[in-house]
Amino acid sequence: MTSSNRGDRIQLLHKVVKKYYKPVVPPDGRSLLEQLIYACCLEDARYESADEAYHRLQESYFDWNEIRVTTVTELGEVLHNLPDPIAAGARVKRNLQSIFESRYSFDIEDMRKMNQGKAIQELEKFGGMSKFVLGYLVQNAFGGHTIPVSNSIMQVLVATGILTQLEADKNNTPGLDRAIAKSKGIEFASCVHQLAADIRAQPSNKNLKLILKEAGAVEQPKRPVAPPPAEKKPEAKKAVAAKDKETVKEPEKKPAASKQPAKPAAPKIAPEVKAVSKKPTEQKAPPAKAVTHKHPPQRKPPEKKPTAPAASKKDAAKKITTAKKPPPQKISKRKPK
Repeated sequence: MTSSNRGDRIQLLHKVVKKYYKPVVPPDGRSLLEQLIYACCLEDARYESADEAYHRLQESYFDWNEIRVTTVTELGEVLHNLPDPIAAGARVKRNLQSIFESRYSFDIEDMRKMNQGKAIQELEKFGGMSKFVLGYLVQNAFGGHTIPVSNSIMQVLVATGILTQLEADKNNTPGLDRAIAKSKGIEFASCVHQLAADIRAQPSNKNLKLILKEAGAVEQPKRPVAPPPAEKKPEAKKAVAAKDKETVKEPEKKPAASKQPAKPAAPKIAPEVKAVSKKPTEQKAPPAKAVTHKHPPQRKPPEKKPTAPAASKKDAAKKITTAKKPPPQKISKRKPK
């Protein structure tokens, strides 16, 4: 998109929103910290809702330190009238926590005396600092020229063709500050914020859609919706059910492993009963057994006993002499008759 075309669209949007909305000027006398907390409540919300939530926050707690140590859930209950109370409570708590950790107090008025670029760098370091809150502080507290843009305002810029969806996803707004003069900055930002907050609260409002169309928005073609299937008559349902039963296929049988037909099982034959004959049955000789030459079991040789050492010749001779001689035979002295 060319810069001239983008600038013409921004000028058209300014002309339309100024026609239907009146600018809201922020009250004077608020400190920098109070403006920061108010901007946290104002993001994506209407001015009336932000004022009510901001005053309830101050009345419900003793000081800023008590708000700092409160849980996000409890802060969301106090800011219940905002469109996203949990997100608003998280922004408030995180900013107060960052200020306390960096300064050990909640006094940030000295930033007004700083150079605007340096002050913006210090503010960007805070944990809950969003693009809308930073732009609100630069425009209303430091007197700079920038347009605070929230998520709802970003969607209005995309709908009117000022930004592409890719630029919105990257949170970029090229040419917006150049197309709006500094003297018209608060007026434009306030009126566009009111339109965006109303669309967020009532997205299907026809009057708001006409305002967007007048500002250059193009309606996106709706996708055709398929008609619901017609209900079938009970008779037709029965016929369909009968056809479904007929068309139910039996489970396919797995083919046999081999193509050859299976052999029929052999029929069982009853045992024959032998007839007993009266004739004596010839006794048949038993079949001769095959002679098998078996090797006799091998016997172990007898163990040899240890022999005594051979005796010497002298010892042998002594044994022979010492052997007992047979007793001498007695001769009878009787004479024969």
